[in-house]
Amino acid sequence: MMRLLLTLCLLALTGLCQAAMQASVDRTQLVENESLELTLESNAISTSSTPDLTPLYEHFKVTQSHQLSLMSELEGRKQWVNRWVIGLQPKRTGFVVIPPLFLGPDSSDPITLRVLTQAQAADDNADKLAPVFIDSEVDTQTPYVQAQVLLTLRIYHSVSLYDDSDLSGLAVANAKVERLGAPRNYERTINGVLHGVIEVRYALFPQQSGPLEIPSQLFSATVQSPRTPSDPNSLRSARIAQLRSPSLQLQVKPIPDNYPSGALWLPAKQVRLSQNWQPDPGQDLLRGEPLTRTLSIQADGLTASQLPELGRLPDEQSEELRQYNDQPQLENQLSANGILGLRQESAALVARNTGQVSVPEVRVPWWNTNTDSLEEASLSAVSLNIINNQNISSTLNERSVSALPAPLLWPWQLACALLLAALVVCIYRLRQLHSELSSLDELPEDPHHLDADAAGNPLADLQVACRQNEPAEARKALDHWARQQKSDLIALSLAYPVLADALDELNTCLFGQSDDAWRGKPLWRAVRKVTQARQREAEELKEGGIDSLYPDV
Repeated sequence: MMRLLLTLCLLALTGLCQAAMQASVDRTQLVENESLELTLESNAISTSSTPDLTPLYEHFKVTQSHQLSLMSELEGRKQWVNRWVIGLQPKRTGFVVIPPLFLGPDSSDPITLRVLTQAQAADDNADKLAPVFIDSEVDTQTPYVQAQVLLTLRIYHSVSLYDDSDLSGLAVANAKVERLGAPRNYERTINGVLHGVIEVRYALFPQQSGPLEIPSQLFSATVQSPRTPSDPNSLRSARIAQLRSPSLQLQVKPIPDNYPSGALWLPAKQVRLSQNWQPDPGQDLLRGEPLTRTLSIQADGLTASQLPELGRLPDEQSEELRQYNDQPQLENQLSANGILGLRQESAALVARNTGQVSVPEVRVPWWNTNTDSLEEASLSAVSLNIINNQNISSTLNERSVSALPAPLLWPWQLACALLLAALVVCIYRLRQLHSELSSLDELPEDPHHLDADAAGNPLADLQVACRQNEPAEARKALDHWARQQKSDLIALSLAYPVLADALDELNTCLFGQSDDAWRGKPLWRAVRKVTQARQREAEELKEGGIDSLYPDV
């Protein structure tokens, strides 16, 4: 029993050691009287020992043998690698096996060869491939106009190439050409011969229907020629090889008759639409407050420049919904499968009226090149509920009152306290507003004298923002001032055209595509004119014996 266990352990250790020496050949099929190269590699520390070649002598003639010692690095560790290159010439035809070779306790795996006779080689000459050849193909022979065509060019070589290889550029008449990344290198076995492959891919977009010719491309490289079969000791030579790829003919189809007239032609594999809102359009929105809408479209098989504009509102909605568009973002993502075009549009929407406002649906027709059929991508319409400042104030007040805890005082005591507090607040506020208007009357028109007198005063904040030409701070102060007037900016701009013009300039700077720097002086002048006009209206109403419609500012 102990002897059996000892034998199994020795066999296991032998199997682990056998993986230490690797064997490979430059080809597995050859003709009689030809030679091949067998390469053995071992990471054994000793460099004095050599593999035992005795098992080769039965079926092979050893023509040459030399040894190399190399330093390799694997996972950060350096180690010596011993390499033996052995020239072999088979002694018979048919299937011949290179037996395992031993280097101390290490051994290599067997390798099977096929040795052809001269007659068999003559029969196979018709199917014999050149040392270097080119193949090209397209994913479709009948594409639609402006649709993507994938062209794949493969360069096969069964001999070694130097690093000076070059492929001429591709230019196709009446078509746009986009190269899809860097060339890809891999290996493929053809008829038992290992070939290196250089693969290059292009995306073509025909610009007119009818016949289209893809011209050939010139490939040039320095080829390392194999040794002469009859003289294994001959030196390798190098030569310049030049060859052209086959030209291809395509038949480009026009736009189908059932495609919607007037719609932008979009032939693609897939088209997707999406949108994002900030804030959520499902909640109540204040009139005059900006709402940001972001629309995105991506198409598989089209460039970003071919994608349509999405977010333009119809002209009849311009009175109730003002739109300020940002610059669209375009991007092309390249891969081996073609081009994925992306277009993203962002716009600020400002409602001018209260009530329900509908943002229309978005529909984009496109032609599915996979199914050869018409399809449509769409986004549903969105309904916006626009309210004014008074509605939101009353709603907040109702929520605040409902959230108060149960009263702890007698009702008349609580009522007196509330009335007294309200009276004190009103007196303080009237004094503050009177002081603000007095300071406004003394302000000159010169922008160099726009210093604020009171911190936290919306007019003072607006004054400072206009002087420093800060549109975002000016918009905040302007909204605060409008709420103090118990109104909103839309209502004030409709009543006073001078304020409407200045407000449009401010919104264009904040939400539009204006390249000019914003100047705050026109806005400050407009607000002063509105304030003075409202004062005159209040005085005229008092002189006529009618209570003012506006608070005493």
